[in-house]
Amino acid sequence: MTTAVRISSLPARKDPQALPPWKLVLPRGGYVSSTEALTTAMGVPGFVLLDLGTVAGGNDAHRLLGLRYLVANGEVWRTHFGWQRSLETALRRELNDEVRVQDLLSEADDLLSRLRDARASITPADREGFAGYLEGGLLRALEQRELEDERFLRFLILEQDEPSLRDQAAEFLRARAADLYRDDPQLLDLLYAAVHRLDAYPATTVSAGQLRYILVADKGEMGVRATREALALGKIPVVLYSVTDDKDALQVRIAREGGGFAVGLEGNFRESYANYIQIADKVRAEFARRFGDRWEDELSRAGLYPGYGPLAENAAAIRHFRQKNIVFVGPMQDVVENAGDKRKFRLMAQEFDPAAVTPGLVIDSDDPAEIQRIILETHAAGGFSFPGRLKAANGGGGRGQAVIPTEEQVPQAIQKVLGEIKAYNWQPGVMFEQNIPETIHLEVQVLRDRYGNTRHFGMRDCSEQRASQKIQEEAPPALLRRYPGLEERICGLAVRIAERVGYVGAGTVELMFKDGKFYFLEMNTRIQVEHPVSEESYGIKRKRGRAPVNLVAWQMRIADGQAIDFEQQQVVQTHCSREFRINAESWKPELRDSRDGGKGLFLPNAGVFDRIALPDADAVREALGDKDLADLKIRFDCGFEEGDVLVNKDPTFGKLIVSVSSKDPDRAYELLRLASLEVLKRLKIEGRQVRPDGTPIAGSPFMTNIQDHVRILKLPLFKRHSSNDDRGRHVNWVVAAFRAEG
Repeated sequence: MTTAVRISSLPARKDPQALPPWKLVLPRGGYVSSTEALTTAMGVPGFVLLDLGTVAGGNDAHRLLGLRYLVANGEVWRTHFGWQRSLETALRRELNDEVRVQDLLSEADDLLSRLRDARASITPADREGFAGYLEGGLLRALEQRELEDERFLRFLILEQDEPSLRDQAAEFLRARAADLYRDDPQLLDLLYAAVHRLDAYPATTVSAGQLRYILVADKGEMGVRATREALALGKIPVVLYSVTDDKDALQVRIAREGGGFAVGLEGNFRESYANYIQIADKVRAEFARRFGDRWEDELSRAGLYPGYGPLAENAAAIRHFRQKNIVFVGPMQDVVENAGDKRKFRLMAQEFDPAAVTPGLVIDSDDPAEIQRIILETHAAGGFSFPGRLKAANGGGGRGQAVIPTEEQVPQAIQKVLGEIKAYNWQPGVMFEQNIPETIHLEVQVLRDRYGNTRHFGMRDCSEQRASQKIQEEAPPALLRRYPGLEERICGLAVRIAERVGYVGAGTVELMFKDGKFYFLEMNTRIQVEHPVSEESYGIKRKRGRAPVNLVAWQMRIADGQAIDFEQQQVVQTHCSREFRINAESWKPELRDSRDGGKGLFLPNAGVFDRIALPDADAVREALGDKDLADLKIRFDCGFEEGDVLVNKDPTFGKLIVSVSSKDPDRAYELLRLASLEVLKRLKIEGRQVRPDGTPIAGSPFMTNIQDHVRILKLPLFKRHSSNDDRGRHVNWVVAAFRAEG
């Protein structure tokens, strides 16, 4: 068992590919064998890079990547590994022609020798002419598939060996991606394969412009949203659903009505939506049944959209889908493992800005005694002070953490966190951080394509929470009015983080804020529940006017190989917005919460929807009668229609987003509060509670938290917040205020 402890600073970052010559260059956490590289580079039928199953560009891209891994590792394989024997065994297993086997062995030896000679023949003129070759020769060589041309081989070698030239090649890809997507998408795939870093997995995208099917692997309001977005983009939705719970779910109905189809999964939520092995098998079987001999070609044009469901940040699932040739709409598994690991995230953030993380340490251990010893010794040495917080490195959703008021309570906190790590099957490892009480929760929305274009959509304030889970979110945060320059600094760091980890898709960087200081927490590599509040607050300036922000559509476009086609300065704030999670739950002041022992908690229920009625924006605007109100938008994302039954364990069934623009910027957030109150008053969601089997309970109305949202907006603290005073506001203030009122 190894234990790593890191408390303060890091050494300067080293290039991951600047390795001694005897080291292999491989995707983080993955493997490419000499046999795979040689056979794919030579184009031997039946051989591929097994761990890179969804490489965009098909056989040509596999061949190019095989050649690049030979450039990186060929000398190591040639001098330190018995590559001939493994290659010969593999060829004999696949081929019955002994003459052909011997010819291929000779061809492989010749290829390795040619690469060795090409490296030895590189001159200063080749280095000086690198930029010129990028502009004048590279695309022609790729277009004509001249992968063994001597100049092209020297390009691959220089790109691999010299980081500055590799950066030039990456910038060339980024600059040309949008035009190539339009003019020659096949060439774009090959350029990406020629340039992307070999120590990372290539992005999970279909061949550029070939996305045809969206496999929707989430349910509820996010499943409905994804299904509708697929149809709006002209794609065919393929909805995955639990035959036990969701055979008549809204997203299933929408998909079938829109010309798509559905794939049934066996079991309850965890056994179905979280079971990536069953999902891959069922999807492949359904495509084979529907499309016959061409099913693999059709499947190669499908992207699995996880929403924020159980697959969204599951590195094992992403790896399995890749190996089964199913494109995952989101980041690669190595990115999830690195960016989603709070330990690694912390170390990276403090490298960018040592003051941007809380005092604490990272412990790569699952031994309770070892964790306790390290915490107490570091505390005694002055590394941090109590109270502190122990967190699972890969936890989330408020789980896998414990506040430790004093050092005497360290053992029980360790047992709690380790127990949850085991229960949720998370990777081992914990973090201990000095607790900074009563902080505000902020996050940055980022978007990045596979070519390195990174954009952010400002910040969100998510401090209205219950049980460590958000119930209201605001964008942009009202508190930014008091801290000029803060948003630019934080968002700039978030962009650097996304770029460092090689993120692809729509993700979030989270942080705490208190008294003008911020502390980065983690990167959520999935799209967040609260992303609509950012969509409604920003627009994208185009030549023909301002376009709305649609992060879900952009996730799908990126999976289709598109490049982000707008610059950061085109992202402009248009409104201030607040999102309300409409939950099947209500505040019960008489009940005691077993999580903290306090009296009063939000209690969930299930029900059938008899009425869902959204208020009219014009009527709300007229009722407000405020001359400073320039615009009002009302949006309701819901996973159900009237007559549907909610039996989920997750109480969130809808999200209400209210947005305003004001003629008087100083009144914008107070106008938002007043408009939200009016909208919530007019929002009608009615129904009857149901038993676990879905049958209604007579005389028992379906309860929601709509009136609880109204109560929050009317509390004195929130009124002060809307008027630019955040005294007393923090992530635990809502429950504390409700309990204080009784």
